[in-house]
Amino acid sequence: MHRLTPVAVAVLSATLLLAGCGDGNRPANQAALAQQALPSAIADPPSKVDLPHYQARNPHFDVMTKDGNIVVRSDDHGWNGRSIDIYYAPPEAVMIHDGDYVLRDATHLQRIASVPLKGNQTWIAVWNVKGHTLPREFYLLAKTNVGQANIEHVLWMNQGYIEGGAESRVQ
Repeated sequence: MHRLTPVAVAVLSATLLLAGCGDGNRPANQAALAQQALPSAIADPPSKVDLPHYQARNPHFDVMTKDGNIVVRSDDHGWNGRSIDIYYAPPEAVMIHDGDYVLRDATHLQRIASVPLKGNQTWIAVWNVKGHTLPREFYLLAKTNVGQANIEHVLWMNQGYIEGGAESRVQ
């Protein structure tokens, strides 16, 4: 099922929340996020990811475990651009606002993969975690080179990782 929705409200909300929410505990929050960084063997160093202020479409992607790797893929033909970057976000970096996932903090995201979009606008990325133990839950952000993005909640369930346990809350 294709999920179509404007996310302007979610992105605007995230911008407002990032601007004023939690500033009183900012050093503590930043320290907690820094402690959750993945090893450099499986992810780039934490960095800030710029997201567009408006998106007309928010394509979906799936997450599953196969042969010890995490496979991130989308059969949704709504992705635009030439390439897509996949970022790891610790749970503390994401919140739910009006039923959508929004970034609480965009400065501690770690790129785990970069892949080209196929001619039919689908893509697949395989994340080799090289035997490292990952948290039981985290988020992945997929972002194209033209700014199209989506966030999925990833959970450890039935001896493997899956997105959101069922449906993604971002629709």
